[in-house]
Amino acid sequence: MKILKHSYKVLQILLFTAICPSPFLAQISAYYSSCIFNTPQNQPYLETYLTVVGKSLARKQTNNGEQNSLAVALIIKKNLEVVKTNSYRLNGPVFTTSNTPPTFIDVQRYSLPNGTYEIELTLTDANDSLKKPLLIKQTVSVMYYGSTIESSDIQALESFNKSVKLGPLTKSGYDLVPYTVNYYPESTKTLNFYFEAYNTDKLIGENQQFVYTYYLETEDGKTKLTSYGSFKKEKTSAVNPLLARIDISKLGTGNYNLVMDLKDETNGIRLQKKYFFHRLNRAVDIVALQNESEKTNLAEYVGHCNDVDTLKMYVECLWPIANGTDKERIINQALKKDPSLMKKFVVDFWQRRAADTANPLKLWSNYYQKVQIAMANFKCGKQKGYYTERGRVFLQYGAPSQRSQQLNEPNTYPYEIWLYYQATDAVTSQSFSNRRFVFVNHNLGDDCFTLIHSDMRGEITNPRWQFELTRRNNNGLADPDNNTPAGTQNNQFNEIYSNPR
Repeated sequence: MKILKHSYKVLQILLFTAICPSPFLAQISAYYSSCIFNTPQNQPYLETYLTVVGKSLARKQTNNGEQNSLAVALIIKKNLEVVKTNSYRLNGPVFTTSNTPPTFIDVQRYSLPNGTYEIELTLTDANDSLKKPLLIKQTVSVMYYGSTIESSDIQALESFNKSVKLGPLTKSGYDLVPYTVNYYPESTKTLNFYFEAYNTDKLIGENQQFVYTYYLETEDGKTKLTSYGSFKKEKTSAVNPLLARIDISKLGTGNYNLVMDLKDETNGIRLQKKYFFHRLNRAVDIVALQNESEKTNLAEYVGHCNDVDTLKMYVECLWPIANGTDKERIINQALKKDPSLMKKFVVDFWQRRAADTANPLKLWSNYYQKVQIAMANFKCGKQKGYYTERGRVFLQYGAPSQRSQQLNEPNTYPYEIWLYYQATDAVTSQSFSNRRFVFVNHNLGDDCFTLIHSDMRGEITNPRWQFELTRRNNNGLADPDNNTPAGTQNNQFNEIYSNPR
């Protein structure tokens, strides 16, 4: 048990952990959360955190003052069968009659093998038998197999300090005070958290380096907030703990994810974990004013352009990064060619992309520079570069890490293989690692390349793409296990695909 200094007045009227009922619907006000951890001996355990608002409980006189007391009953079930139970009395700190009863916390640990469990937690005021008990339910999954890099949940913290002696809050040499709600009011200036990764020594290699990268993103648009977060270099181990904080004093109101990436030496993401939270920060209205100013600048920038063909290009070049709804709007705007409507569409598109966290004009400027590159390098006859297969992939996923061009290989059409060590889909904001794209030019008289295969989610997939590269050669196509067309045994496309250069 530990007393919390943090004020929970605002917490009682706004968002908190979804599994915990609102304190207005129960007489006892308490906040519950949990995290799953593992050990080097592969003995996973559930850690539960309970924050109890002292003033919601009845007082009882003691020799030294007054005290709250809570009866806690926990049941853990698997497939409706009870596997663990725990009942105990949780006493709050003693306080004087003139003081408000303090908020206090409780931490418990339960060893659980792999599986899915239902948790029922019943809280009863030990000093008031007439008060309605509070029932909390949660479902958790424990899944540790050791065949991949695995991790704990992200544990949000009220605070942390180096341990003086071992206690129930001690982990990795620190006393970790849990933060049991996913709501951060204006009074909270930092987001503190603890995290563990497992098996990096087995999966990356002993004494190898990797990097923890952590940052915030908007929950809706998955826009990365580059000014919130940092990184830390680590050496592989059976358990790699990370204890960190992010200054959120200037973070505006909204829904966010704390994103944790574990990257190897090739910058490939080997593990990603997220923690959702809500932020209230009316004091940062200046940010909103700045964003409005930036949006006005974008409107003014686009407003100065009255050339219909240029505006049409401004609209059409957004095709590679537009979702289904915006694609329909692009088609409509391109057909109508109404200058005012096209201007409004461009401004609205980038304002939505920027949300309340970025500069719309800067986003547009950066993207338009890429459009110019695509138009110069990936055009196909009269088709503009942003509409070609290579141009579209370039704008949607960025420049490839490796681009292998084979224009004169025997028995094949000209082809290119692109490799991305790390790619972010500009349409969905999802990140991927080690993705490949294969393009081929079947018409030797032009510079038009068609995408014939990719292992990127949502793209065209052809496990036997090698036959698409060959010139009128279907010899071997009838054998489903053959990926090397006859006469191409000395060609390099399979080697380049596996190891682009």
